[in-house]
Amino acid sequence: MSSKNYPALNRIALVRDFGINRYRTKQQFIDYLETKEHIISSRTLNRDFEFLRGIGYEVDYNSHEKMFIIRDTEIDKTNLLDRALELEYLKDFKDGFSRLYKKYVIDGESKSEGIDMLRFLFKAIDEKLTISFVYHKFKKDKTNRVIAPLQLKVSQNRWYIIGFDVRKNALRVFGLDRVKDLKLGKQFNAGDIPTSALAELDLQKYYLGVTSRITEKENKLLITLGVSDFLIEYWKIKPIHFTQRITGKKSQGYNLVEFILVPNIDLVKLIASSLGDVKLIAPDHLVERVKTL
Repeated sequence: MSSKNYPALNRIALVRDFGINRYRTKQQFIDYLETKEHIISSRTLNRDFEFLRGIGYEVDYNSHEKMFIIRDTEIDKTNLLDRALELEYLKDFKDGFSRLYKKYVIDGESKSEGIDMLRFLFKAIDEKLTISFVYHKFKKDKTNRVIAPLQLKVSQNRWYIIGFDVRKNALRVFGLDRVKDLKLGKQFNAGDIPTSALAELDLQKYYLGVTSRITEKENKLLITLGVSDFLIEYWKIKPIHFTQRITGKKSQGYNLVEFILVPNIDLVKLIASSLGDVKLIAPDHLVERVKTL
């Protein structure tokens, strides 16, 4: 796939890779991108930095040296940016070899619904443009939506767009596989988005998945899960959340693993579907709350 098909996404990946864990001046970034056939302004580079911050990277500026450094704060190295690139390459591969792919590949996981929209969504988030679309709900109801898009999220191989619904005056999450007839709209003022919605957006990174919380008042909690010896080996290789911390301690025969999470339905589903390999240990009041669900 030619990089010309998705210029912004590929450019941001180049910025990330050039500045990861090393200091660079702004001019060094611009000169490097020029060697990769991306001619940009200082203002565009600033937007790329902001975009990287929005998907979980730290972009720090050393005012004395006048240099920037990019750090990956996520434990899961298959981050949003890399997933987007991988899925775009996969979709291009599937399209190019569709007959052979269907004939020789058993594929029940590599979902690509909504991938065609990614480049428009990156543009909308980057340039602060509203988007309108028809949303097909689970029971086949259709609603027309207009949102100010703020972030993308991946959960269980599905892509979601998180944004401020201007008609409902609230933060909402939409699965891209249910989004149809996407259109870019006019520019919105980020300052008009309520602070309560921005606070809820910040909490999204502490959710497992995208389902609603199970507690009304509490936000982030220190949650301890007990994990079987069998499952803990998988979690060591692929953490289920960036806050995961394997303590090295045991209780009731389980390995104790700590998280900072917003308790939600997906957390309950994880525990219920693990057939005894995962147990909620603490805090006590959350244990009691889960028993009532």
